[in-house]
Amino acid sequence: MQEEKGITKIPIEEAMELLRREGIDVDREEAERIMDFLYNLTMIVIRECFDVE
Repeated sequence: MQEEKGITKIPIEEAMELLRREGIDVDREEAERIMDFLYNLTMIVIRECFDVE
């Protein structure tokens, strides 16, 4: 039996603060798009590297 695990998404406000600390000033919509992209990229890497469906 394989237990399905997911990636916990961080709140957008926290993502905006993390980006701001790195010198990337974005509005809420931009932060949401960045985080969606990173989430999708992470899922692709996990599937490819760990053969997870």
